Amino acid sequence: MATEYVEYPEDKTVEIQVEGRVSASDFENIASRMEAFIRQHGKVKIIEVVQAFDGFDMSILKDAINFDREHLKDFTHCAVVSDSGWIGPFARFMSRFLDMELRVFRMSELESARQWLREV
Repeated sequence: MATEYVEYPEDKTVEIQVEGRVSASDFENIASRMEAFIRQHGKVKIIEVVQAFDGFDMSILKDAINFDREHLKDFTHCAVVSDSGWIGPFARFMSRFLDMELRVFRMSELESARQWLREV
């Protein structure tokens, strides 16, 4: 499985774990569940755990851009957890353009990332 999606309703947080290539069905599953979670909880927090990223199906690019455009303001905080060399710097760069607080953590700090989101 390339992705796993977990909800923490008590903390208004979703967690997405990525390992491998993200398929169109992975994206559709996550997007539909996340939209329902946002409808139920309003503004939410997200943790993205990237163990390994081998890209995504290009067919989802348009839908992913539309999802981000529609829901970007629905996220208050984002924790990005990864040991991949380029993901942390890329997330930090992109955070300049986002209206949310974003922090980057190493895989060994996964519990710290979850704790940070529980406390904010």
